[in-house]
Amino acid sequence: MTTATQSEFAAILGKDKSYVTRLKQAGRLVLTAEGLVDVQKSRALIDMTADPSRADAVAARQKDQTQQRQSANPGGDTIGTNYQTAKAVNEKYKALTAKAEYEQLIGKLVDAEEARLFATDLAATFRGQMETLWDRLAPEVVALNDIEAIRAVMVEHGEHILNEIADKVAAWGKE
Repeated sequence: MTTATQSEFAAILGKDKSYVTRLKQAGRLVLTAEGLVDVQKSRALIDMTADPSRADAVAARQKDQTQQRQSANPGGDTIGTNYQTAKAVNEKYKALTAKAEYEQLIGKLVDAEEARLFATDLAATFRGQMETLWDRLAPEVVALNDIEAIRAVMVEHGEHILNEIADKVAAWGKE
């Protein structure tokens, strides 16, 4: 444990002694029984209780917090390491939720279950059309002996199936 007087601690921080006095009055210093400042614990307490709106302190605090998280939990999850981080995570998820709600409102995002049901219905429609295609084609092409006429009948039925699928897709997009 490294300790220092309040004056020495001010010098370590590169601040005036009055700054350290204000920290002490605010309860943001860790003092030993002898009244000396525990440097490491006091720095940690100052960082954890820093005002997140102070722009000049934000960059330094983020750098220190990142280093602390990496040394304490290398490669691990950083959620909940302190109040500011927890609040930032909360705000991030609120923003992501708002974004998802907006994208759903404008039709850019759809419910996964709804999309799965639509895809299942679309596949069933296609399969049903394909299973009955041969029964519908056979009577029409049996009497034909011209390849171009047979081809025209097959193309017509194929286009009918494709148009039905396309109409379903277009109708779902408008719902």
